[in-house]
Amino acid sequence: MVLVVAIALAQQAFSSIDCDVSWLITTAERMLGGARLYRDVEEVNPPASVLLYVPPVAIGRLLGIRPEALTVAMVSALAVLSLRHASRILAPPPAHLPLVAAAAAFILLVLPADLFAQREHVALIAGLPMFAVIITRSRAVPVRTIDAAVAGCAAGIMIAIKPHLALALVLPALWSALRRRSLDAAKAPEWIAAGVVCASYLLVVQLGFPDYTARMLPLLRLVYLPGRDSWSNLLAGPMIVIPGVAAILTLWLARSRPSNEAVVMLLAAAGFAAAGLMQGKGYLNHGYPAVATALFAITLELSRAGAARRFGSLCAVLLALSATYSYARVPAPYALRNAVERVGPPRPRLIGISLDFALGHPLTRWVDGQWVGRRGSLWVTGNAWQQLERPTLSEADRRAYKAAERTDAAILAQDIARHRPDVILVDDVPGPRWIAAHPPLAQAMRGYQPATRVGQITLWTPR
Repeated sequence: MVLVVAIALAQQAFSSIDCDVSWLITTAERMLGGARLYRDVEEVNPPASVLLYVPPVAIGRLLGIRPEALTVAMVSALAVLSLRHASRILAPPPAHLPLVAAAAAFILLVLPADLFAQREHVALIAGLPMFAVIITRSRAVPVRTIDAAVAGCAAGIMIAIKPHLALALVLPALWSALRRRSLDAAKAPEWIAAGVVCASYLLVVQLGFPDYTARMLPLLRLVYLPGRDSWSNLLAGPMIVIPGVAAILTLWLARSRPSNEAVVMLLAAAGFAAAGLMQGKGYLNHGYPAVATALFAITLELSRAGAARRFGSLCAVLLALSATYSYARVPAPYALRNAVERVGPPRPRLIGISLDFALGHPLTRWVDGQWVGRRGSLWVTGNAWQQLERPTLSEADRRAYKAAERTDAAILAQDIARHRPDVILVDDVPGPRWIAAHPPLAQAMRGYQPATRVGQITLWTPR
């Protein structure tokens, strides 16, 4: 397990934190600097997504360490602690424990690759001890109250990060209740603790972040939530395919009689996959928990007595499945970074005119810059355009989406005029014609001129 942790840290040292994590770190920095979340800086996710990254940002400021490095270190430490807690809860512990621990460390620390420290990654780490509690209770074996309560608190954090992920707990819990023909587990310390954490979080959102429900939720309902990938893409993606193949392999290995551990993890994978389908975006990070828990199911089934003879062949399959997911790397924009450093001053102020959220993040942090936009990209415009393509759209909805697009352009114009960025990253989409179609934005851009071009991105600097 120590070797796997070392490999994971080395992997992260030579890879990039992805755009979502980079943006959330930036948002946490701005919030700690006094910006009001959902007003001065906007994030589509609930406050938990930003609050996750406040500790590494705050500690990094105190110690003079980059928050990216602290984020990786803290998530790695949480993964190890989660595995230790889960192994302590499981009774009896899995056979071949060192091999199981190494495989689990691989799934948590190496498999995510450039999705490392994503919200779903942290959520899965938080949820693992709760799965161990469900497994142990399904055998009618008692769990220490303190272990159950801590696992429940962590499960509450998982749900707070993304409420959809509660499905991954509900399905195995229902199976356990049906198996024992009892709902007594609902009164157990872990579920009470999870409920307290979730209720406390809702109170924090209402009292501490009123702009989320007042300002952000209506916008999300209008432009973000309706946007979905096609069902064909969702069902053919790794979020469904890899867990499906892993489930078949697990059942084959178990001769259709899987262990309690495998059943719980397969049901958790089904819950995570269902949560991903509910979101409908098909992003790799949305699918990671389903992939990981399905691979946990294979790992735990392999630990049963008599399965060792198949260990080698299935390890090869496990590695192949893992590679399928982890090879999806975040592109590193070296040419764009070099261009920004060439045409801009040290620590440049940046903003982008692009539908692509990954254009400015992690680029801004790569150049030690400052993103001065309230939004990380023109995500409102991009989602509005997607909805405007619907032939059945009502005229009222069409006007609402057009108004959202105009507001998006107006906010961008205000940010440019107020903060005078040193470099503006102008994507070919939406492009100069879109800028010209919005007079406030066109007026703000009059003080800038094209400086250089990298691919489909033109870098504009002050005249």
